[in-house]
Amino acid sequence: MATWNVGPFDNDAAAEWCEQFEAAAPAERTEAVSGALRRAIADSTSPLSDVAAAQAVAAAAVTLQAHTGLPDLTTPHSPRFVDGADYVDASPGLLRLATAALEVIMREDSSWRRRWADDVEGDLAVETLERLYAALGEKH
Repeated sequence: MATWNVGPFDNDAAAEWCEQFEAAAPAERTEAVSGALRRAIADSTSPLSDVAAAQAVAAAAVTLQAHTGLPDLTTPHSPRFVDGADYVDASPGLLRLATAALEVIMREDSSWRRRWADDVEGDLAVETLERLYAALGEKH
């Protein structure tokens, strides 16, 4: 998986997920978000793939966008679908699901952490996820 930067949309897997999200009918977008988040926490005893982690991070960022109405300004690769987040029902349950998914992804032993461990921007990537997690936690 190619990664361009540390933001939630700055990798191939997130970009592909965003394309699918954008192509989904508005009525299906909440389910697209919750599906990506549920996959991240479905079996937290087995390692989460990098692709599933990247998709869940993007879905968590979309959840925050849907709740606040504000785009993610931390990334130069912000997706075009920001207006599409209007179709996501950012209920308290979805906010909790997003924070639970990020908890799995941020674990010390996660594949996401291992991927960033030796990267020069590893600390920045972790900080980015921690900020997203904190912002979601404030919202519910």
